[in-house]
Amino acid sequence: MSEDEINDLIARELGASEQRVRLRAILRLIRDPRTGLRREVIAALIDCLASADKTVQRSAASALAGLAANEPRVAASLREAVESHEPRVRWAAVYTLGLMRGALELKVLPALIEALDNADGDVRWAASELVVRLGQDYPREVRRELLALAAGGDPNGCKMALYCLRDLKFADDEVRSQARRASTATDDHVRMAAMSLLATLADGCEQSADVLLRCLEEDRHEGVRRAAASALGRLNHRSERVFEALRRAVARDGDPSLSRAAQQALARLEVR
Repeated sequence: MSEDEINDLIARELGASEQRVRLRAILRLIRDPRTGLRREVIAALIDCLASADKTVQRSAASALAGLAANEPRVAASLREAVESHEPRVRWAAVYTLGLMRGALELKVLPALIEALDNADGDVRWAASELVVRLGQDYPREVRRELLALAAGGDPNGCKMALYCLRDLKFADDEVRSQARRASTATDDHVRMAAMSLLATLADGCEQSADVLLRCLEEDRHEGVRRAAASALGRLNHRSERVFEALRRAVARDGDPSLSRAAQQALARLEVR
């Protein structure tokens, strides 16, 4: 077959309604990343990123990342797709750029922040990895957007923003204040994320210890109480009230997981 015939065949298959036909074309491109593909073939492959089928979507992302090594138009087309009116396409385009060495740029940050608030947990966690990578190159801009998302009120977005702040090791007063506010959120998972962030600050701050002690002794959710106990073990605040609270938690009946977490926290503090 001529190159034109191959391009025509691949473009038709990528645009087919049957999933198996689209996957066959995508897998062909993964096995044999071709140079000289026409613009419409690249466009058809990017259209596959909009598929509701995750197998098609992820396979298309892998194919595009492989093609990008020898075809500069792929990265350019993906950056255009980041501006799509379809959220699924925006996310998939950013995800694909994340598969390519050096392709993540600051301009994709809005799409990543949006993905942190996605209803799909797989999307949220994948986006968080890319946010952390981007934050290592653009800490000021990423920190600002994460703090705004954490304060926005939506539980999914707030939780993921707190975890990203934790992983990026931001530890300034504004981050501490946001973690303290999140510790009183109505959503249990947001409060657990706040415990996780406070634990990594490890700054011995009395205000942080106050928050963790309150959550350990008063929070209604067992997961938050356990997270608070673990966080106290990592916070460098070795006051007697911390030791006493952890000892009470060790002795508390009915929650062996909390008892273990408190015992481990005590052991960690006592060896310092």
